[in-house]
Amino acid sequence: MYKHLLISIYTLFSFNVFSQIQQITSFGSNPGNLKMYVYVPSNLNAEASVVVAMHGCTQTASDYVTNAGWNDLADECNSIIIYPEQQYLNNYNYCFNWFLNGDQTRDNGEAFSIKQMIDYVKANYTIDSSKIFVTGLSAGAAMTSVMAACYPEIFAGGAIMAGTPYKSGTDATTAYYAMSGTVNKTPTEWKALITGQNPTYTGSYPKMAIFHGLLDYTVSPNNITELTEQWTAIHNSDATADITNSSFNGISDIEQLIYYNSINDTVVMTYKISNMGHAVAVDPGSCLFQGGSTGLYSIDKDFHSTYWAARFFGLINYNKISGLSVIYSSQNNITYSVSNTSGSTYNWSVPSDVQIVSGQGTNQITVNWGSQNGNVSVTETNSASCVFPTEKLNVTITTSSELINNNFEISIYPNPASTHIQIAPYKNYKVKITDINSRVVFEGKPINGNINIKGFGSGIYFVEIFNNISLFREKLIIE
Repeated sequence: MYKHLLISIYTLFSFNVFSQIQQITSFGSNPGNLKMYVYVPSNLNAEASVVVAMHGCTQTASDYVTNAGWNDLADECNSIIIYPEQQYLNNYNYCFNWFLNGDQTRDNGEAFSIKQMIDYVKANYTIDSSKIFVTGLSAGAAMTSVMAACYPEIFAGGAIMAGTPYKSGTDATTAYYAMSGTVNKTPTEWKALITGQNPTYTGSYPKMAIFHGLLDYTVSPNNITELTEQWTAIHNSDATADITNSSFNGISDIEQLIYYNSINDTVVMTYKISNMGHAVAVDPGSCLFQGGSTGLYSIDKDFHSTYWAARFFGLINYNKISGLSVIYSSQNNITYSVSNTSGSTYNWSVPSDVQIVSGQGTNQITVNWGSQNGNVSVTETNSASCVFPTEKLNVTITTSSELINNNFEISIYPNPASTHIQIAPYKNYKVKITDINSRVVFEGKPINGNINIKGFGSGIYFVEIFNNISLFREKLIIE
């Protein structure tokens, strides 16, 4: 009877998981003989993003649905999730064959099957082709390296969870060496393996997040270094971290490292997870930043790696701090703010010689600055007692007379505007636009300095344009 009860529970559990995902049986020639499952939110809007999420060895698509928690985030992020699944006839351990030449090269085998899954979604849904991402655990993580290397024109970013670099293994023997952490190449050699797959490609490559447990005896943590070298090199950067955050988000077991390219864009981000083996880190709970469930290959670390991968991809609308990041020493009456959520309280922190004049506990503070560089930080607690990740804004003191507008020859036109604005001359500047309530409506590097403002709504806005030391600010009226 007990055995029958267990079978009934497992059957019900499996039915609930498979009711969330739909199998697609015809999506192309499928040379890799993979299965395809897809999750589509019931409230999907146009211009959806797409995430390819791949399971590890001995797992199925439904296992990864349950453990990783991508479906819940998809509902929040307007994302379609593609779940490729390995078959026994391809690999009796159900591993993706990331180490076989016929499956790790462009337009061949399993790699091409996964590409055809993306093509199917493109053909059947209205998606934003600039927001396609790939991630996976273990063999799925190694296959993430394959897909990002073989199809850089498709993917905007990837997240490798306990994986290996592209072509670290080219057969079963060298795959074992790679997993053991004994394959060591120079950044130039790692880069050449990717560029060799795309000899005529001149476009950009995906940014990459790397998550790895430091007690992983299945895929050695040595691969963190090799992955970092490969994916910084392909962005013509180095493997020396520009920012290191120990005890990330207050979690002593998590260390975050951030790597910039030559124009200070984040191209690689790593999370080293102490006291965790071969698994994906999860944080079961009902808050937005929580999710996933514990299992054989998923460990509760109070850190939902899927959330942080989605945030790295730019799919999470988190509460960024608005305010000046370059100021004068002893500058007074500086305002910092985040968007206000009804019922939330906000705890602000500033350097020791900075005085919070007003606003502690609210979404906006006014400060008198001191003489130190440092971070303005805020932690939001909502009405459901969810304590959100602490947000930080690094503030730097300058003595430059160019701080605001001086010697910064830029025009924004038309102003007033209704559909688009043009920044000229545009030299790859970072641009941020906020509304009158300090809500960020645009942040990034616009293509050729042109920004579509159709969806912003009429009113008064503020445009901030940054170069390395200077800030240009101008009021914008949208009609």
